[in-house]
Amino acid sequence: MRIETYREGAVEFHLPQSAHVFYNPRARLGRDLGVLAMRVEAERLERSLEVLELMAGAGLRSRRYLSEAPVAHIVVNDANYESFAVLQRHVGDDPRAELHNELAQRLLSRFYMEERRFDWVDLDPFGTPSPYVPFVHGVIRWGGLFYVTATDAPVLCGAQRGESLKSYDAVAALGRECHEFGLRILVGFLMRRLVQANMQATPLFSIFDGYCWRVLLRVFKGTRHFSVGNLGFIVQMPDGEYRTATAGTPAPVNHEWNASTTIRWVGPLWLGPLHDHAFLGAMFKSAREDHFDTAKRFLARLQHEQDELPIVYNLSTLADRLDRSVPPTREAIRFLRAQGYRASNVHHSGNSIRTDAPLPVILKLWDPR
Repeated sequence: MRIETYREGAVEFHLPQSAHVFYNPRARLGRDLGVLAMRVEAERLERSLEVLELMAGAGLRSRRYLSEAPVAHIVVNDANYESFAVLQRHVGDDPRAELHNELAQRLLSRFYMEERRFDWVDLDPFGTPSPYVPFVHGVIRWGGLFYVTATDAPVLCGAQRGESLKSYDAVAALGRECHEFGLRILVGFLMRRLVQANMQATPLFSIFDGYCWRVLLRVFKGTRHFSVGNLGFIVQMPDGEYRTATAGTPAPVNHEWNASTTIRWVGPLWLGPLHDHAFLGAMFKSAREDHFDTAKRFLARLQHEQDELPIVYNLSTLADRLDRSVPPTREAIRFLRAQGYRASNVHHSGNSIRTDAPLPVILKLWDPR
């Protein structure tokens, strides 16, 4: 069997050509951010971390965690036999690694019964994480970190709305803002499941990286300080304006069904902040090696994002509606700030803006009189 050699970060690894075992360079940013976040967390705790990686695949993340982050012990699991054989070759010789070849739910259930707890739980499934989230609650230490990935773009982006209801208990929406909607649907789903388990969480970062969605949460015991006002909906009005709505808000009346004038509800989803900017700053400082240059540029974009604003408009969509050219994003942000509104870039879309400005004000970009 032909063996391919790859290098990522500080490690080199060898993969056989296979349908089940492969290298995905599009997922590198998620691995980079994981390493940097682990460094920050270990510095905060003043000790190395106890880590659980539930779906390790061929062990690329595991190798990087062991080589580049302060890891005291890591449980590495994958249910696929072919992947597990490669995983053994990559991390099996490291005394800090404990390998398992089990279904994730079964492993999590046993760890819960054994009262094993971890500082970092990594959940990176193929598709939606929703089948596994209820099993994770019992294995995260209070104050520990939960790193979740979702790759089911057709679901979170609204192309398969029935599936989004089944996986996330939410209505998704198709359109150029769908990656933002999908991100907030994912965070909202995770928050609701934690609250139902008498837990709560704070997002440290929440991103769409062009390939998939990734969320890092710090998990706490109890729900006393959880604000239900951060859970709600985004509503698109008949004129195209987006508004936020929370539980108990009366639905706007639309007496006659018309596809062009009907109000569209998206959610429930997360309306609160997406990032902890102090944590992002610490991650940026910990990226000392040259191979983190791409991750540092991405973190800088996150730092400049006003992520507490849940409303995003795509400038290309608005320009198409007006049959006009698309203005530069920086010009749009400067214009809205000059009008007294808040506005910023969106990390996952170069021609979108976050803002609290109403739509009529935004449309004045094309006619400022």
